Amino acid sequence: MQWLLLAWLSASAQTRFDYFYLEAEKYRLAEDFTTAAELYQHCLDINPDAAEAMYNLGLIHLYMREDTLGLPLLKRATELAPDNPWYLETLAALYLDQRDTENVIPVLERMAAIQTRRSDILERLATIYHTVGRTADAVATLDRIELLEGKSAQLSIEKADYYMEMEQAEKADAELQALLDEFPHDMNTKVIVGNQYRKAGNLERADSLYQEVQRTEPTNAYLQLALLDYYQSAHDMARFDHLRDSLLYDEGTENTLRVMLMRDYIEKTRRDSTLRPSLERAFDAVLAMPQQNAQILILKAAYQSFVKADELAVDSTLLRILDVDPGSQLALSELLKHYASRNDFAGMEDICRRGVNYRPEELGYPYYLALALIQQDKTQEAIEALEQGLRTKSDEGNGQLVSDMFSILGDLYAKQSEEHSYEKTFAAYDSALVYMDDNASVLNNYAYYLSLRDEQLDRAEEMSYRAIKAEPDNVNYLDTYAWILFMKKDYAAARIYIDKVVPPDATDDTLMTDEQVTGVLLEHAGDIYMLNGLSDVALRYWRLAVQKADESCTPLLHKKLKKKKYVK
Repeated sequence: MQWLLLAWLSASAQTRFDYFYLEAEKYRLAEDFTTAAELYQHCLDINPDAAEAMYNLGLIHLYMREDTLGLPLLKRATELAPDNPWYLETLAALYLDQRDTENVIPVLERMAAIQTRRSDILERLATIYHTVGRTADAVATLDRIELLEGKSAQLSIEKADYYMEMEQAEKADAELQALLDEFPHDMNTKVIVGNQYRKAGNLERADSLYQEVQRTEPTNAYLQLALLDYYQSAHDMARFDHLRDSLLYDEGTENTLRVMLMRDYIEKTRRDSTLRPSLERAFDAVLAMPQQNAQILILKAAYQSFVKADELAVDSTLLRILDVDPGSQLALSELLKHYASRNDFAGMEDICRRGVNYRPEELGYPYYLALALIQQDKTQEAIEALEQGLRTKSDEGNGQLVSDMFSILGDLYAKQSEEHSYEKTFAAYDSALVYMDDNASVLNNYAYYLSLRDEQLDRAEEMSYRAIKAEPDNVNYLDTYAWILFMKKDYAAARIYIDKVVPPDATDDTLMTDEQVTGVLLEHAGDIYMLNGLSDVALRYWRLAVQKADESCTPLLHKKLKKKKYVK
């Protein structure tokens, strides 16, 4: 009977363990790690050798930066379940992160023993063996990788290096010879082995391999690079320059090799400015040939920027990049920046139209295209550019940029509204506020146009006030707020705010030379002062508004002056 009781108790414990373990998993997945940790600990109270509960509790402690609690739990979990690859991998990653090479080696060895076909584990193990000075073990591990993946230049060269470190030159030579035997007709392999012999000081063997490649495949890129490296290390710059130039100017040279040579040439020139004339001649000669892609041109543009070449010269190179690669983001963005800095609006228009065509996902191009068109008085084209850009935008776009685009579109609609019908303007402003509800420019303009229609003045006042809270010194925003108060017949409050824009003690010369004070601001000041009963000040402001002659005033201004009263 006693054994039946023990079996029942054991079954009962397992049932309780399973229940609490599933509850712990539920809380862990819900990211309630504190509750999950308590439940995993309760599982361990029931079964102290439950590796799964120990492992998950250890992970939670590690997540909560409690390494001193988490690491022993993970280590114990791998002892309880030594063949669980997930536990071992987690423990190995933790040791590697801590650079604990002593403890990670047995873990990696165990992983390699149970996952015999994972070469990535063996690669990591070989590297650590070499790091801690166990070079013979590193070679043996590389042999295991070779059995899995076959012989390769990378593995053979690495083994040869290790043999040389252990002063086993014969084994290093045998390894290189085995590589040559494995790939007897591969010229790249012969060059790689030649480089290895040259590094080891066996120049005769290296030269023999180089000559063999030269006879069989004289244009081999690996060989050319090896020879260049050899001449440079030997300080034989005459032969280096001759070979480099012959490769640069040979139309049969692969573009990848030519790019590498030009990049190296630029680096040398950065260290030695006396090479600049020869480098620039090299660019001219190389770029006179047909270009497979824009890489050499991109290098030239980068070099020109480094030496602070004339901006127009850089632009010429960038335009050539677009001839080869019309959608080059580098060329488009740099040219746009240059043209904008020079206020070259025609140039901006050209680049932005290219950008719209080749990079339609970039909202910046229709945005700047519209700005360039506005500066050229091409209002309808600007509207079309913004409408097209907004039609193709993605929901993941820049919210502020989308808001600004709708804002400009609303402004343009307003300027085209001959009958003062602002439905399209207000719809654009509403869209702008969806993407950025505190866009001060939109809030101001929306409020102003509502006031011109003498409708929704409470809403207009609220929006205008939010705009001046965002930019309290913006004279246009202050003028809008003052005007809305005027429209609401709160003339005293309107005067307080218009005085911030047009100070009463400012001289005529000051007001006339202040570019921020436009004719319509002066007209508004006159209207406000007239309805505050200060007609002399009002007439002064109206006269100054006429003198501004900036075409911003209303058609009623002359009538107000003639009648010497406010005319609605």
